[in-house]
Amino acid sequence: MKNILSFLKKLVIFYGIYVPLICVVIFTIMDINTGNARDWNKYLLSNLLVIGLGCQMVFFGFGHLFYGDKIAEFIGWEKGSPFQYEVGFAGVAMGVLGILCDWYTGLFWLSTIIVSSIYLWGCVSGHIRDMVKNMLMPVALIILYVLY
Repeated sequence: MKNILSFLKKLVIFYGIYVPLICVVIFTIMDINTGNARDWNKYLLSNLLVIGLGCQMVFFGFGHLFYGDKIAEFIGWEKGSPFQYEVGFAGVAMGVLGILCDWYTGLFWLSTIIVSSIYLWGCVSGHIRDMVKNMLMPVALIILYVLY
């Protein structure tokens, strides 16, 4: 079981993080070379939304939907929780918004950025809160006990 989790961890880190980042860089350079170099920021933002957010969130969403227990164990959360299903669909929905940014621009990009920022920063704050509760609090209590 540990071998499977180790493999999944490497797979998620490589294909879920590094490959989209490499694709964003390569596609942005290709766009700059074939288009107007002054629009580099538009190309970068477009590729970040479509590949970095869109494809990546669909990938992560499917991971939560189809491998929820393994993902929960990987991130240190309770297995069998219905949150995996909800997080999976939220990820897929955000991914679809990101991919649609290839066809829609302007305010659609802005709303996609706002929704994904609120959701992803909410996830970050939840993980930080969990770390404080489960890791830092016991350490602080031990230190306070020793000082007592």
